[in-house]
Amino acid sequence: MRKFHIVFFAAIILGAGSITAQTGCPECQISLPDGLAADTVYLSAADTGRAGIFYDSDLSFRLPKTTDPVHAVDPGVPAGLTISHLTISSVVNLPPGLGWEASQTEFDPAVLTDGCVKVCGTPLQPGVFEVQVFITAQVLFISQTTSFGLTMVIEPAETVTEGFSMVNASGCGEVEVSFLNQVPSGGSDGFAYHWDFGDGTTSLDENPEPQVYSQPGAYPVNYRAIVDTAAYFLFGVSVDEVGCNDFLGGKPDLKVRVFNEAGDEIYLSSIVENAETPLFYSFTLELEDGNYSLQVVDDDNGIDGADDNCGIVNFTKTTTGQLTNDELKVTLNIFHQVDTILSADTVRVFAQPDPPVIAYELDGPLCEGDLLTLVADDSDHIQWYRDSSAIFEGTDSLLLVSESGRYWLTYTSPDGCISTSAETEIQFGAAIENVVFVNEDNLLSIFDLSILPEQAGIQWLLDGVEIADANDPEYCIAQTGVYTVVITDLATGCQGSYSRSINYNPNFPNCMTPVRDLPPGISGLSVSPNPFSDRLQLRFDAETGGEMHLRLTAADGRQLARNVYRVFPGENTIELIRSDLPAGLYWLAFEWEGYLSGRPVVKR
Repeated sequence: MRKFHIVFFAAIILGAGSITAQTGCPECQISLPDGLAADTVYLSAADTGRAGIFYDSDLSFRLPKTTDPVHAVDPGVPAGLTISHLTISSVVNLPPGLGWEASQTEFDPAVLTDGCVKVCGTPLQPGVFEVQVFITAQVLFISQTTSFGLTMVIEPAETVTEGFSMVNASGCGEVEVSFLNQVPSGGSDGFAYHWDFGDGTTSLDENPEPQVYSQPGAYPVNYRAIVDTAAYFLFGVSVDEVGCNDFLGGKPDLKVRVFNEAGDEIYLSSIVENAETPLFYSFTLELEDGNYSLQVVDDDNGIDGADDNCGIVNFTKTTTGQLTNDELKVTLNIFHQVDTILSADTVRVFAQPDPPVIAYELDGPLCEGDLLTLVADDSDHIQWYRDSSAIFEGTDSLLLVSESGRYWLTYTSPDGCISTSAETEIQFGAAIENVVFVNEDNLLSIFDLSILPEQAGIQWLLDGVEIADANDPEYCIAQTGVYTVVITDLATGCQGSYSRSINYNPNFPNCMTPVRDLPPGISGLSVSPNPFSDRLQLRFDAETGGEMHLRLTAADGRQLARNVYRVFPGENTIELIRSDLPAGLYWLAFEWEGYLSGRPVVKR
């Protein structure tokens, strides 16, 4: 049923690391599309979030009532089974800073299959998060907890001020921040910029290159834009002093004339009779590039035939202060608007925590059925994983392991920075099961040789003591006792064993019926030389061809050799070379077409 759980819960919720409802996430709203089948699996899409920006998303789902919709996409799941109960057990690896609240966590599919989840909070760090959801489902009388993975994307933080915006303005370890000017020049003149990035570097560029911050800290970014694009205006003139008077000695009748660079009169004031200085004339003239002149005149109204020139001053649009020409002193009121935009923000780089370290102690081979304890050097804010999946309730510093796989863990700092340990490969050797031997006429034999691993070691024991050279699938006993066979997988060190009390049967010495008669079809059998030193020859005549099984056994019942030889019609010779045997009495047994016979032989 494992695949069944994984498939039909492949998209129920995105959640936090605890099944407890999270504060700050108000009630969600269920919103399902019209025409949705009653017995189906459905999950609405989750929004992409951004670090530092409040996240709020409702996810609506419908759970299946039976295994039919699962079977439709995964034929390995049996169809037609009723799901009796569903529980959302736990959710891990939600982006740090987010919480969740479900409409409910227990479901009776016969009554209700619709629900929703409110996911909310402020993500602390950007990244792609593989959220693991743990579900416990009950079908018939089987209850199982399993998990599935969901991907949730949190984009880098972005901040905006009056003058500039920053993308990826916070992060862990090393952060590359991009800056966008909010006061663009558009290619026009009159714009000047100054950036201070807070780490000792500055820029005068309108759009500076991304900046890399490689050390933890808070970096104040200060921005200044000077916009000098407005027009220049002459808003009037103050005649501060004049040296001219009426020809009769009275006060002058003053007027002001303004000429452009071409000599054209662009302004003529009214006449102020009997003027007293300072005298202010108010008017508005837009000034362009080039030279201007301003003339102050004593208007004589034609009495002497001409006006008196009190003086002329020259100026441009950027002229400032008081202008003087002999006795004439004039102050121009020129206005020009220059905007300065000042903005500031902060780049924050959080310390990247050191990767957690996994340790364990192993005294011997690791085999199926054993438990291994993995120990993390962090005790809080951790999550264990096996291969690519989070481990249910794997949040403690100690993890009991009973399955092979790649084990690793993550640690999340209070700032939301995540570090990942190196992977630890754990392999459990296959258990050697169903080890049984049988006894037939004092011959102990492993019942099923298919249980032997590819690299197998065999050891027979009598009353708990290893029997020397007893390392074959069979052993011929010579006394009563408790016999044990131990099978070892030489590749992994894993073992299996079987013990049994066996009574020695004296009617079958050396595991043979003590009959010296020759089997039917065999004649003229001889064993020579006997005694022998290193070579032993067995000669006989056979009526038909076939296979002869030979077994050489020590006096204590240990089987020393077991071989099969091809026999041809007529005379046959079989030679055994056993120069390695110590001197003593041995039993040479042979089997032909189901008949057993034997001869004692002596090694000198």
